[in-house]
Amino acid sequence: MALSDLAVFSEYVYSALSEVVSQQVQLFNAASGGAIVLRQAANQGDYSDIALWAKVSGLVRRRDAYGSGSQAAKELEHLIDTMVKVAAGTPPVNIPPSMFSWIQRNQEEGGAVIGQQLAGDMIADMLNTAIMAYVAALTGETDVIHDYSATGTNSLSVLNTGASKFGDRANDLRAWVMHSKSMFDIFGHALTNTEVLFNFGTVNVRQDGFGRPFVVTDSSSLVNTTPNPDVYRALGLVAGGIIVEQNNDFDDNIQTSNGDENIQRTYQAEWTYNLGIKGYSWDKTSGGKSPNDAALATANNWDRYATSYKDTAGVLVLSQ
Repeated sequence: MALSDLAVFSEYVYSALSEVVSQQVQLFNAASGGAIVLRQAANQGDYSDIALWAKVSGLVRRRDAYGSGSQAAKELEHLIDTMVKVAAGTPPVNIPPSMFSWIQRNQEEGGAVIGQQLAGDMIADMLNTAIMAYVAALTGETDVIHDYSATGTNSLSVLNTGASKFGDRANDLRAWVMHSKSMFDIFGHALTNTEVLFNFGTVNVRQDGFGRPFVVTDSSSLVNTTPNPDVYRALGLVAGGIIVEQNNDFDDNIQTSNGDENIQRTYQAEWTYNLGIKGYSWDKTSGGKSPNDAALATANNWDRYATSYKDTAGVLVLSQ
């Protein structure tokens, strides 16, 4: 593979990656009802801060038309919604220069293959990381958690009870994100569903009889294997409950080295995306910048800024 071929190889990786990600992101956003939003951005720095006006509680009072006396003032305050930048990358991938000539295939094909595979893994990583962060943020929020794990498996009735945690705002819930085990448990309770809204790799989106789609993925963050039996998590999300912003900073490199029996060549890439959970702000002090998975999965690193839990990302249902 000549130097000019390396440029072509890298170009085909990026082209295939960009095309697949762009197409699948649009399909996913539509199929999930906008509950999980994957979108393009160009965030600078380690965090993305958005200032919001806080809801003033007790804004209406009962007034005594014949009375007198001072009244305590209410404060108009700003809230800060902080998204955190997550850094990701590939390990070095071996692409020996003799490989393509040996099998008589061109470099465009190899670049396209890596690009397509990387696109699928990138989307899966963003989704799995977002789920992990959502679970962490809601941990300990009893107002939005329906724990059925000591009783039985998931069902439409269990999801309905979980949705009721939002009370008169239950219609705000747009989608359920769940493990395939939970989906089959629900279908086992006489629910027939043959409509597939979206399918890409290990992520599937189906729809229940209430208009809320099921985003089905066997993410490790959707199951807790510590207790016996396992506890499965189902996420009931509002519109924009989870936001993932790709920062358009994809960078890759091909390196060639000598000193081995054969010339060695590796491919490596890196990129970032910002992650935010509605109603929760990333704690810059405890969570820090460029967090690893352990930090993203720590509840104390996600601070609820929304006054009402009904203004947060959604509910969490636990079952066997």
